[in-house]
Amino acid sequence: MDGSLSLSLDEAALEVMEALELLQQRREQLEQHLRQGWLSLAQARYSLGCHRVSSLQYGATMVPRVRVCHRQDPEGRPHFEEVPGTGGDPEDPDPQQGGGDGLRQRRGAPEKGGVPSRPPTDPLGWFGVLVPPTLRQAQGSFQRGVTLAVEVAELQATVEAAAARYRQLLRQKRHLARDSQSPTGTPGDSKDTEGDTVTSVTA
Repeated sequence: MDGSLSLSLDEAALEVMEALELLQQRREQLEQHLRQGWLSLAQARYSLGCHRVSSLQYGATMVPRVRVCHRQDPEGRPHFEEVPGTGGDPEDPDPQQGGGDGLRQRRGAPEKGGVPSRPPTDPLGWFGVLVPPTLRQAQGSFQRGVTLAVEVAELQATVEAAAARYRQLLRQKRHLARDSQSPTGTPGDSKDTEGDTVTSVTA
């Protein structure tokens, strides 16, 4: 039993280290893509002018191109998944009403009558027909960044679950170690031995 527990503990420790290593790699890649995205965006603004690449060019109606779905497995561990966005949801109000900024969360439900909503258009069309390559590169970097951010969240949940399993196995091993080191004699035996010792010394 102790050998099997030690083997499970080693496997859990290895799982934690592998998950941490992969998490660190994905975080570095995410940082690199975000840095490159902001750099390409700055180059596009320099090429077209600040007034051509700003929030003034945003579309009147904005819908997500991707969504992040969050769910939990039967054990309660969270999972994250990137899914394509859709063009609208009849349960959401008109983005141009309510005084919002035009960006609303869509759940991707089909429109009334069972007709699926149209996919969102490419946001690069807001900035003209011929956009500079740097702006398209910025879009690609940020899109890859979204995917990596989802992977980072998923890996973080994996690390936490593996660490919790390691701590549980470690507590079990320590509990077994304490039990194996406890005295084997019964309380009655201890008293008898102690009494014999006292009697011999008194004599």
